[in-house]
Order: sequence, then C-alpha cells, then structure tokens
Amino acid sequence: RTAVGCLLELAFKVAEGELKNGFAVIRPPGHHAEESTAMGFCFFNSVAISAKLLQQRLSVGRIL
Repeated sequence: RTAVGCLLELAFKVAEGELKNGFAVIRPPGHHAEESTAMGFCFFNSVAISAKLLQQRLSVGRIL
C-alpha cells in the first residue's frame, strides 16, 4: 500500500504540474499481479492503479 500511495502522490504531482518529472523508487510495479489477482509479493499493480486514477480524476487520455 505504501508503494502504491507513493506512486499515486508522485503521479498526481507531475500530472498537475507541481513537479516537472519524477522517479519512484519502489518495488517493481506489480509485475506479478494480475488484474484481479495478487501473485508473489505483488498485491497491487501500482502502475495500473495510478494510470486508471489519473484517467478518472484528471481526465488524462494517454499514459506512457
């Protein structure tokens, strides 16, 4: 949860222009987690969660 929270805070600050860019030093971004299933040590796919929330809350269309 901490990794997801850190990434969300960073992503929103960059998307809103508070920061020019950022780099999250966190565990790998849920590379084992499936859409609805946790696997290995990956309980959340932090990148997918961040992308979805940016699209929903800030109407961001495309995310690289």
